[in-house]
Amino acid sequence: MRLVNIGVASVSVKVGDFSGNAERLRAVIAEAKFRDVHLLVTPELCISGYSLEDRIWWPDIARRSWESLEALQEHCNGISVFVGLPVRIDAMIYNAAALIHNGSIRGLILKKYLPTYSIFYEGRNWAAWHSGATTIHGVPAGELIFDLPFGKVSAEICEDLWSTNSPAHARVRAGAEIVCNPSASPFTPLKNEQRRRLILGAAGSLACVYAYSNLLGCDNSRLVFDGGGMIASPEGIVAEGVILSPEYWTLTTGVVNLDDVSRVRSENTTWRQEAARQAENPAIMTVDARDGEYAPASVKAFADQFSPNLFMPGEARTVNDADRYLEELFNALVLGLRDYYEKVGAFKQFLIALSGGRDSALCLLLAVHAAKLLNEGKDAGRFGECVSTVYLPNKAYSSSATQKAARALAKELGVSFRVVAIDKEAKVALEKAAELMDGEGHVTPLARQNLQARVRGNMMLNWANNAQGLLLVTSNLSEAAVGYTTTGGDNQGGYSPIANVPKTLVTMLLEYVAKRDGLKSLQQILDIPPSAELAPDQKDEADLMPYVVLDDLLYLFARRRMSLPDCWRILVHRHPDRDAEQLRAWTAHFGRLFAFNQWKREQLPVTMKVLDLDLDPKTGFRFPVTQSIQDELDELASATL
Repeated sequence: MRLVNIGVASVSVKVGDFSGNAERLRAVIAEAKFRDVHLLVTPELCISGYSLEDRIWWPDIARRSWESLEALQEHCNGISVFVGLPVRIDAMIYNAAALIHNGSIRGLILKKYLPTYSIFYEGRNWAAWHSGATTIHGVPAGELIFDLPFGKVSAEICEDLWSTNSPAHARVRAGAEIVCNPSASPFTPLKNEQRRRLILGAAGSLACVYAYSNLLGCDNSRLVFDGGGMIASPEGIVAEGVILSPEYWTLTTGVVNLDDVSRVRSENTTWRQEAARQAENPAIMTVDARDGEYAPASVKAFADQFSPNLFMPGEARTVNDADRYLEELFNALVLGLRDYYEKVGAFKQFLIALSGGRDSALCLLLAVHAAKLLNEGKDAGRFGECVSTVYLPNKAYSSSATQKAARALAKELGVSFRVVAIDKEAKVALEKAAELMDGEGHVTPLARQNLQARVRGNMMLNWANNAQGLLLVTSNLSEAAVGYTTTGGDNQGGYSPIANVPKTLVTMLLEYVAKRDGLKSLQQILDIPPSAELAPDQKDEADLMPYVVLDDLLYLFARRRMSLPDCWRILVHRHPDRDAEQLRAWTAHFGRLFAFNQWKREQLPVTMKVLDLDLDPKTGFRFPVTQSIQDELDELASATL
């Protein structure tokens, strides 16, 4: 048996931190060698960081990346390692996976498919490799297969796997037995199930071993990568790494038998027919790298991977598991917040304006869990030193119920809580507004509400300055969609951890964590109807519409790109207890608010992306600031069921 021990690593890296990234890669390589790994796969662009954006245009990025790659060579004696980095050929910049084998760089496989959709803008910065091979820094580059002591290995990079014509098809026909995939695939809940299906499909249809490695953590601000990693054979998953690990790197290993690959290919007539079409294969170079010794992995390690009953599959998986969805989402928010805090490196604590409402409660939960994970959780017992909260009441509108709920949550979570009233400041702000408008009677009700939020926003920003704190903005996705925030007030701060989470999911996350962790104070918060408390007896849903309706519209209109009339028709069936004409009115109200509030979304602070729907104009949602939707509103007004 040709037993090969393969390792897939998930590594948390930082854009441009060549020394820090290299230190973590050296640690992973050392651990892989300790575990007798033959072939190690690390994530896409792990040397430089993935989300380089326009930073890639600086020539030092490619230069320093290559210098880091060369420095890694001496740590790779007796092992083969794929490492990701940017490389340059004249004016072209390519995304590369370099293979270091037995202490020397043997070649570079270049990415063919560049995503330019959703949050991806790779086509702006990178060149796609089309076919054939060339040389970079004196080593082969392009479409390569490496003939290693244990077998033939190739790679494709992240998006290549998702293509309908992935490069792996031609490379396995040309002889590759193992296909490696260094990836930087961002998190969304249960996305790892989709990757799993793709990897199993590739291993099965191509009759190969597929080794997939994914980036981990928040690498430059907005995207969260869930890590994981998988190794699959034609028979199924061999090994699978944990996702959303709080550790800075993880290593998952599995033993495969390449004789199984040869057997499956010889038995499969379809595979043989495809492989025989050599004339249709692109020019793929095979690099002879058979130097070095190969000692097969242990038979025991291989045998231990089988399920107790060889006719039965391993652990059953439930894809549509609501609790697992919420658990992954919560953990991703925590990991992204922890990484942003640490990688910026300028903060001493998290700061939250705790209102007694759901959004600030979720932000506090995230901050507490993130604080417990600082320094990989080594200082978890001191988390309380890193989180501070304040309740900023205006006695005219703030209720005793919200203050009581906020205090109870802070106490139960073990963080500081203080009350700083804004009565005097709100009164002065109103006086100045009246002075500008020639009398208090000319100050609009909306302006009266917003001036309170701006007083609070200024106080929090000043507190952050003094305390070197990361001020968390507590606005959610539903509010961002319809502009239910105050510019210069509650949408100002250092980081917005839940701006990609709609209100209905905020509530579900709180209910889930309350049950999971036994937090009794959260029920007090859930019992209070959502309210900004900026006017007498104010209720958010009275100002807007029920959040279940608003979030339905947000998904249908912004995520599915449905017309407003079609959104309304679906609402009628989803909410049969609601009057159809009321639903039509809410649909029109939503359409106006969504279209007319893009200018506010353009001013949102740095926002973490965790869902497919993303309204951040700097990542996945490019929407006109000035536009008309009147024709669509007219069509909605006359639409029939």
